[in-house]
Amino acid sequence: MWAIIDVFDLFYPHLCYGCDEVLHGRNDMLCSNCLIGLDFIPPAVDNDTEMKRRFYGKLLVEHCLATLYFSEESIVQKLLHELKYKNQQQISTFFATLTLQHLKNHAVFSWVDFIVCIPLHKSKEKKRGYNQLDGFGNELSKHLNIPFYKDYLIKTSKTKTQTKKSMWQRAESKTEFIVNEKYQHLKNKNILLIDDVMTTGSTLEIAGKCILKNSTHKISILTMAYTR
Repeated sequence: MWAIIDVFDLFYPHLCYGCDEVLHGRNDMLCSNCLIGLDFIPPAVDNDTEMKRRFYGKLLVEHCLATLYFSEESIVQKLLHELKYKNQQQISTFFATLTLQHLKNHAVFSWVDFIVCIPLHKSKEKKRGYNQLDGFGNELSKHLNIPFYKDYLIKTSKTKTQTKKSMWQRAESKTEFIVNEKYQHLKNKNILLIDDVMTTGSTLEIAGKCILKNSTHKISILTMAYTR
């Protein structure tokens, strides 16, 4: 068996997603140099984070945080590109592992009752075959022992990718969501809303308002990465 794996590695080596260096661990995502080079967001001393201030006057958020900074041509961008467009779903779980390690003592993890995510439109998810947040949410759920309801929100409008839109175009995007009827019985819960990257926060704002509309819920936001 090991001989077969060795031959496979010879012709199809497992490469670092950051720099293409050959990796020896089959479950590794990055080499040691790229891991060291990740731009982690320093844990906030209080609850007044730069991310949270983006929502002031727009959306009531209890906690708002991310694990890594996002920038063009960065390792984080490369990882997210592989995750979203190259079917490398294990990267989603990798981001959850980094998050749990980096934010392990954060109050949000004892505060939350269940996790929900920004959904894809059903036609887009069918074409891609997965939501890039599946592994992230499932891994957080497993380690925190709290439910992850990936279908809590339903996306009702089909929009083009946000990656090439300007900040103003993102802010003006009218993405719409509804709460899945099967979760209407849940009342007065603390909900953690997750996404991959927060840029303007417009999509998270719309989703958050949908959750809070006519409900007694409270929400917090957690993303894999954040654009300064």
